[in-house]
Amino acid sequence: MTEPLRVLVVDDEAPARSKIRRLLATDARFTVAGEAADGPEAVAQVLALRPDLLLLDIQMPGLTGFEVLATLEPPLPQVIFSTAFDRFALAAFEASAVDYLLKPYDSARFAKALDRACALHGVGKNSELKALLARVAKAPLERVLVKVEDCWIPVPLRAVRRFSADGKQVKVHTESGVHSVRTSLVDLERRLDPRRFMRVHRGEIVALDAVAQLEPWDHGDGLLVLKDGSKVVLSRTYRTAFVERWGFES
Repeated sequence: MTEPLRVLVVDDEAPARSKIRRLLATDARFTVAGEAADGPEAVAQVLALRPDLLLLDIQMPGLTGFEVLATLEPPLPQVIFSTAFDRFALAAFEASAVDYLLKPYDSARFAKALDRACALHGVGKNSELKALLARVAKAPLERVLVKVEDCWIPVPLRAVRRFSADGKQVKVHTESGVHSVRTSLVDLERRLDPRRFMRVHRGEIVALDAVAQLEPWDHGDGLLVLKDGSKVVLSRTYRTAFVERWGFES
């Protein structure tokens, strides 16, 4: 007998999670591996449980469903989106979702989504999910997800002073401390709002509002003094562009 597909139920409303559990209990092809009530918890549960299928709400505290998926590394589980807002439908299907459930849905519609998940399981449909999500996520980042001890915490970008390269990771310097995220400075720069953040050195991106003053330094470089007292080298490669943007937009 084929092992049942392991499902992670993600929704910020307890009644919605209970409904999904009841519906799944009637289908022997699936078993509930766990549940999560917000975006950061969903990321942690996916990493811990490695489910086959996500039943994923879109509008949630901490991170949206799309942000949850964008945070994860391949291979990703199959995804059935579930939401009360039909304006997300196009983005959901562009993200290569198995199906899209518009609340409130009945047991027949839910069963149809499960049938699609079974039919598509193991055929590699979601191998393109990460790339498609990258095209869907055109808006600048508003927060980054960092791990603090055993918890995942979304950090709003308004609290970030700078990002610095650290090998295969990036250090996120915030008002409350320094955290590390597994990404590159190049990939991160593509997602940042250029009106708020700017590359100032090969290994540094700063928040324009965090800069208190610019001091001259050696060989055409500058020295940025941030409002928290820390200092960052402004490479001469970026100096002209920084002065223009900082002067007009900060």
